[in-house]
Amino acid sequence: MRRSNRGFTLIEIMIVIAIIGILVTIGYPSLTEYMKKGRRTEIAGLLSEQAQILERYYSKNNVYANATGLSSGNDFYTINQTLADQSFTLTAVRRPGSSMATDKCGDFRINNTGTRDVVNQAAGVTAKDCWGR
Repeated sequence: MRRSNRGFTLIEIMIVIAIIGILVTIGYPSLTEYMKKGRRTEIAGLLSEQAQILERYYSKNNVYANATGLSSGNDFYTINQTLADQSFTLTAVRRPGSSMATDKCGDFRINNTGTRDVVNQAAGVTAKDCWGR
């Protein structure tokens, strides 16, 4: 009688697990960076939108101070506003404990002159790298 082999051997299973482990090790950092890039784009867009709201308010009232309807941020960033009569600065600060807390781009900033900047970024990272322009 001939006996049929069924299933996998231990070595075959270990090889498959090793291959999966290698793929995860290579792919996970890329996936994480891809997600962070999307969140950076989201906050950059939100800051630009808030700056436009402030410019519309200024065109009607000739001051930036006392503007209403501004966002406080999202799940990953808190937007701090510094509003004066003739100037404003919006800063998106990374929320502690969020996945962006240790992001290489740091915190985003935009002001009334349209200057886009990053603060607390990693060495060698520029505003152009983070704002996407």
